[in-house]
Amino acid sequence: MTKQASLSIVENKETHQFLMIRHHRGINEGFINFPGGKQEPAETMEQCVIRETFEETGITIKNPIQVGYIEFPEKDFFVHIFKSTEFLGKINEKQDEVNAFWQDIDSIPYDEMREADRDFLPDILAGKYVKKRYIYDENFHIKEIIDL
Repeated sequence: MTKQASLSIVENKETHQFLMIRHHRGINEGFINFPGGKQEPAETMEQCVIRETFEETGITIKNPIQVGYIEFPEKDFFVHIFKSTEFLGKINEKQDEVNAFWQDIDSIPYDEMREADRDFLPDILAGKYVKKRYIYDENFHIKEIIDL
């Protein structure tokens, strides 16, 4: 079954920081990336990214703009990437799932991120729209990146 999901890149333009999370369970356990998750039935992708960001971090985003789309066909997983610079609230994370934190823009922990995140994030931060397919090997390492 195809899984549609969102990824939320929240930028605080005043402090020059991004909202990031470290996963405590699941396929991304131990890795750092951004809030997000699977789309629920009858939910738009914009509703999904707003809900998932709030559920994982306590932050309510406003006016998310889609900045990318990535595919993981072996996992049947398709991710819509959004960016927001408008938000309300303070971090109130789901501690059993993630640790949420604000990270300085110039010290993003790429060495603690999955290969795909390390690949697409610089393009998004440079203002480019990303559209890629990631093909993994049996050890969950990228063997091919296809621009769509």
